[in-house]
Amino acid sequence: MARASVVALGLALCLCTGCFVFDEIDSGRELMKKHSGQNPHVEREPDPVSEPEDAEPEETGEGPGLLARVQQLIQDYREPDEPERAPDDEIVRCELEDGLTFTHESDCLSRGGSIL
Repeated sequence: MARASVVALGLALCLCTGCFVFDEIDSGRELMKKHSGQNPHVEREPDPVSEPEDAEPEETGEGPGLLARVQQLIQDYREPDEPERAPDDEIVRCELEDGLTFTHESDCLSRGGSIL
């Protein structure tokens, strides 16, 4: 009984310390952004020695977050883009076994049809 309570207490302490670690990481990121000199809320004058006047400002956006990237990956998987076709792949009349259809030339040939 005593061992089970010690193990349960140790497990609870291990799980609780993870929360504190993540809080410290988040506060550290905020401090780094604050003191990195790239704070968007503070206007600063360009240093003429280090930055030429005609230099374009760098993008500081981090881009889409993890959730947005995962959602885009799932959407791309479910709805793949149309295949790119060659400019000379025109729509033609195609005679197939089940009748006459209008389709791209490459599709007609790959389905075993003849071009009319």
